[in-house]
Amino acid sequence: MTPIPLYDRQTGSIREEDIFEKGVMDFFYGSRPGFWLTELLLKRRWATEFYARLQHGSRSRAKISRFIEKFGIDVTELERPVESFNSFNEFFIRRLKPEARPIDRHPDHLISIADCRLSVYPIRQGEVYPVKARSFTIAQLIGDEKLAANYAGGWLLIFRLAPVDYHRFCYVDDGEQSPVVAINGFYRSVHPLSLEKMKAVFTENRREYCALKTANFDEVIHIDVGATGVGRIVQHHPQGGRVKRGEEKGYFEFGGSTSILLTRPGVAKIDDDIAEHSASGIETIVRYGEKIGARV
Repeated sequence: MTPIPLYDRQTGSIREEDIFEKGVMDFFYGSRPGFWLTELLLKRRWATEFYARLQHGSRSRAKISRFIEKFGIDVTELERPVESFNSFNEFFIRRLKPEARPIDRHPDHLISIADCRLSVYPIRQGEVYPVKARSFTIAQLIGDEKLAANYAGGWLLIFRLAPVDYHRFCYVDDGEQSPVVAINGFYRSVHPLSLEKMKAVFTENRREYCALKTANFDEVIHIDVGATGVGRIVQHHPQGGRVKRGEEKGYFEFGGSTSILLTRPGVAKIDDDIAEHSASGIETIVRYGEKIGARV
């Protein structure tokens, strides 16, 4: 498997991603037989539901301590003791203490909606050209050509959550949320290796989106994308309503996944370090609630 470089803002250095289940990823996305099995079976909903069910069982609890040790999870941030989790999925969707993820409240600051690996791309004439994935249109992503036209010239922000990340996500700003729209699809991996090998994953996976009429960034589209192993996307406000910056919007059950934001043209400027590394195909490690850009 090709190493995945990540830019660490805290240290100002590039480091290699520590991949969860690396041997499994090598087989399914790095070999011809594995790729064939992925397309035939692994992308199907029943495969994801079966695997997710295993993570809900009491036997999966034994994985928690090994996972914490291998990936250096900071247990002092947890809202409840490690021994209180009854399954691996219960640990996977763990809550953190509020002070562990402070929210940048400055109204001019664009914040990260999750702990993730962040990439940002300009939307050129309604189309996005990621460095390490297939191009796609915004209309394909949300299935609404009229709505998509409003975002040509804006930004597309991809928040990739690896299995080791905190899997809860928040609202980018104060505002009014529309009802959530679900688009059925497959459950392919959103890992960079998968994006290099597969078709346009983001436009073929199951996803849920809503429009946010925000106080400081005009109308923003928030999209949550399902992936291999993600048993469920939980939305706290599926019917919409008033929301607050940094308020928890929902969470992904077991598996790595992705959230995406679309901003309209002339609304936001992305921080230079993030934009420059994205242009080179390098994701930036960011945390839930931290500044990643600013209002224009």
